Amino acid sequence: MDEIKIGQLSIRTVSLEEEGVFMNAKNQEQNGKSYKFLLDGVSKYSIIIQLVEFDDGTAIVGLEGDYIGPRYLFTHLYSRLRIGIALLDLKKWCEIRVPKESPSKKGRITAQKTSLDLLDEDFGMNDVNGTLKQFGILDIDTRESVLGDSSNRRNHLAAIWDSNSLVAPVVVFVITRLLPLMHLLVVNPEEKDDIIYYGPNSKQEKEYSLDRLLQEDENSNLEFKESAFFSPDEKTYGENITHNLERNIVGMLNGVVDAHILIGIDKNNNKIGVAKDFEFVDGKTTKWDSYLLVLRNALINHFGIGVVTNHISIGWDDIGYGKDNPVVDIFVRPIPEDFELVKDRHGEVWIRSLNGTQKPYSPDELNEYKKLRKIK
Repeated sequence: MDEIKIGQLSIRTVSLEEEGVFMNAKNQEQNGKSYKFLLDGVSKYSIIIQLVEFDDGTAIVGLEGDYIGPRYLFTHLYSRLRIGIALLDLKKWCEIRVPKESPSKKGRITAQKTSLDLLDEDFGMNDVNGTLKQFGILDIDTRESVLGDSSNRRNHLAAIWDSNSLVAPVVVFVITRLLPLMHLLVVNPEEKDDIIYYGPNSKQEKEYSLDRLLQEDENSNLEFKESAFFSPDEKTYGENITHNLERNIVGMLNGVVDAHILIGIDKNNNKIGVAKDFEFVDGKTTKWDSYLLVLRNALINHFGIGVVTNHISIGWDDIGYGKDNPVVDIFVRPIPEDFELVKDRHGEVWIRSLNGTQKPYSPDELNEYKKLRKIK
């Protein structure tokens, strides 16, 4: 799928089809195929949307995988408010509902009934109907009109699309789940800056703040870099990510704690951004989206799409210039202890220590590290 835009948000594929056992809309295990998409476009946000198509033709779409963003969205959307999708002949469909505060439980957001007349108001954007149809929705109307339904839910809204479309259900989720909650953040400004990062292998969500990270010295789970693509010592000049960056990511993947690499930070911990990196990547563009694509593809080429999808997230922080000159945050989650340790482009293993990244001095030291890593 090519990148698609919904306002300032962009959506792109971040993983190929993966077969496995997943939880369906009834929270039951079922065989299916998973597709993951990155939602980007807002500072400090890096959100993975997962679409699972089950063997029986049904599907489900929701947040899954790594998450960087407001705690508010995480609380109400992560593994909640997913959209169940049903099969009808050669088409798929779902109900269209809007997240609102439950009338019976203060502070709890639930998916509630809406109507054609209230679409734009409920979802906080102009021409919701037309936008959804732009991305593959064939019809939006009552279940009675779209499906021929005569049940007591016949007056509930439904959307229908061709069953082979991966874009349509993802766009439905973004517009009818994510955007309404993002609009609720506007009226809750104290929630907007409460940023956390979380992944499926983390013990708990963790608070995130660029300024807080910059107050720390570099350590086993924090590294600062001025550039991802330029090093005067290596003379890379934008042709590849620097080996210095690569070996630090390798060390963090082989580590025992979640870690950050902040790019666009100078030796004095000043926020300088990555605008100069844009020039090394492509002298004809200064666009963040192009930079992100090149950086992500470079990581996939080095580590494989499975490692990048499940263990590496790329976010950005606005330091006053928006996407024209952000600080990049590469968030790295260690591989499981029973996996083979990750190696760099030269086939070498790197590990993190209190004062940086280093190679094991001997095979004995490497074996001892593997044992300690499993214990930790």
